[in-house]
Amino acid sequence: MSSRRRTVEVRRSLVEALPFWVRVPVWCGVGGYRLVKAAIQHPRTTAVTATLGTAGVLGGRWALAGVVLAPVAAAVVWRIAWPASFKQRVTPRLLRWQRRWVRYGRRWNGWMMRCRLGVSDPGGDVVVIPQIRRVEVTPAADRLLIDVPAGLTVDAIRQRSAELANAARALDCRVRSTGSPGLAWVEFQRKDVLVATIPALPIPRAAEGEDLVPLDLAAVPVGTREDGTPWTLPVLGRHVLVAGRSRAGKGSVLWSVLRYLAPAIRCGLVKVSGIDPKGGMELSIGRPLFTRYEADRLEAMVALLEAEADHMDCVASELAGNVRKFTPSMEHPLHLVVVDELATLTAYAPMEIRRRAENALGRLLTKGAAVGWAVLGLVQEPSKDIIPMRGLFTYRLALCLDTPSQVDMVLGDGMRDLGALADQISLSTPGMGYALSEFEKEPFRVRAANVADDEIRAMAGAYAPITTDSNDIEDIPAAPVVGDGNEGQADDTDPADARPVEPVEVVELEECPPADVTPVVPDSLLAKLRNLPAADGSDGTEAA
Repeated sequence: MSSRRRTVEVRRSLVEALPFWVRVPVWCGVGGYRLVKAAIQHPRTTAVTATLGTAGVLGGRWALAGVVLAPVAAAVVWRIAWPASFKQRVTPRLLRWQRRWVRYGRRWNGWMMRCRLGVSDPGGDVVVIPQIRRVEVTPAADRLLIDVPAGLTVDAIRQRSAELANAARALDCRVRSTGSPGLAWVEFQRKDVLVATIPALPIPRAAEGEDLVPLDLAAVPVGTREDGTPWTLPVLGRHVLVAGRSRAGKGSVLWSVLRYLAPAIRCGLVKVSGIDPKGGMELSIGRPLFTRYEADRLEAMVALLEAEADHMDCVASELAGNVRKFTPSMEHPLHLVVVDELATLTAYAPMEIRRRAENALGRLLTKGAAVGWAVLGLVQEPSKDIIPMRGLFTYRLALCLDTPSQVDMVLGDGMRDLGALADQISLSTPGMGYALSEFEKEPFRVRAANVADDEIRAMAGAYAPITTDSNDIEDIPAAPVVGDGNEGQADDTDPADARPVEPVEVVELEECPPADVTPVVPDSLLAKLRNLPAADGSDGTEAA
């Protein structure tokens, strides 16, 4: 016999031993406590029940019918007269109620028992199962917040995710920890919203009567998450690494970021430098958007990285002691360094070029986020030998990859076991992948919007950087939005009538003494550790 059942029987025997005139108040007190507890736990149900009961007792059946039919009639009128407002305010509540009490509430206990997720006492008389606390409904999934009873873990529930998905007749089931002990999220995916191609997101524009374009550089919308909610990617204060096979859709991420930043690029609040080792095959179509650009010579590409690192050191010296948190301004804009095919500079270039590229990238990745520099790197092979500074990227995205081991290389150890199946993504869905940020412990599936070539050309023509002597962004008018009419934008501008591309003024960086980049480890020893020939031709045995 379990300890819980023995405790209940002991209490019952003690109550029965009392005189009858004492037992009645005890029973009333216990019943009242349970009634008050249920009323507090379910306030809406309590309010509805109390209202119906009061109407029926005081007003009779006609009053009860009026109380029932009045809200229904009001809801019908609301739905017909203001459908958008009804969908925003009423529909989510109705769906949550239906999912909680109809779809899952009636079946949940049976699912838990059949999936062997109950916890029993040693005697086997009492079985405790996870209970639903709250239900959230998204466009593509239902999320259930559940209790995790003692004797059960989140990992144990996660191991039964396939059985739970089959029980709920869902496409997939994912179990995530909440960060709070004793709680977990169970997410049932009803439909896959990432199968269809996502059209290019609209370029932000100023509201009617306003001159400012609202932008959030810490949450740049680039696509959609698997639950149907918008997927945002941080640019301010972060470095982003996108890994994926050829034709996996890395360009979709890149151009979606630049599409959102286009108004800030035009007015000079964001300056973009582009490096395209593929001879300009990826970035040249949007060349007017880049303040600095290199696509031909490896020496020039590395020189651009070094110039950005030196400029960063100058700004850091100027801001030191004045500000602790960087905020973009016209005087100190956000600098975004885009490097396509990062491995060309870090693995496949001559030794001297590789050493200089690693040094410049290391400086940008370790110090740049604090002073307004962000690096967006794209790579096909994510191994440590190819990208030595891989761990310095704070936001990583795994698109279609070749092997399961590459998933953990990009997102971290154990991420594939948590559901990041990037090696199973098809090339027929470019832009789809799994993302991991420093704010979430588990990966989530996303897909970037597809930006067509014509949309890139129109954007580059309309949002090329302009020059201004003013440091006040409010004095700069909002840029027009150019589109083809199919991007969800209220703009009738024809790309052919867009303003001509203005010449990009490349401002020479102010003179600044180069930073001390003397390595702590001698070159010969460093080369020996990496199994590479040293710069002086020695084999490193003397240093070792």
